[in-house]
Amino acid sequence: LPHATLAFAPVTSRSKILERNTHTNQPSALSICPLPLGDFDTANNLITNSASLSSSIDLSAGILTTDNIKQAFSVATFFPQIWWLFLIVLPKSGITKKLMGGYEILTITSLVHFFIVAASIAQPDGTAPMAEFADVFDPAGDPQKAMVGMMQYPNFVSEEWSHVLTWDLFVGRWIWLDGL
Repeated sequence: LPHATLAFAPVTSRSKILERNTHTNQPSALSICPLPLGDFDTANNLITNSASLSSSIDLSAGILTTDNIKQAFSVATFFPQIWWLFLIVLPKSGITKKLMGGYEILTITSLVHFFIVAASIAQPDGTAPMAEFADVFDPAGDPQKAMVGMMQYPNFVSEEWSHVLTWDLFVGRWIWLDGL
């Protein structure tokens, strides 16, 4: 498995990273232990001096790439269509009941959505800025304009689209189950 490193260093932090990656001997954020009160210099030195500690995720295998987000976008777009056909064309058939009666299909679509979110977050400019996201929920501003503005970020579009399609299939399945 590729190693992942993630570090947070709030001013009030009382923890430091102890474990080191076995391949690079770099500190990793897998183990956290308390620091004595006032030992913030040690924590700051760990964060400042270590290239592997950052606020982004470093995956050496290159799984969380823009190309893989594009692939996942296609899966998120076309995979649910198969199951909609079963729900619409053969709603009472045994195969539809077997395929859609459990949570497996929804779990797969949810995992594709989760991958897109995780891959987007791992990229330097992978998601819409939080200020723009917050503007969507500002009743004093123009939430629609803020949402349209966020659509300029391809990874946001990918995340939002996979979210919508996963939710639609979830609700469609619920309606189908209710109609049986």
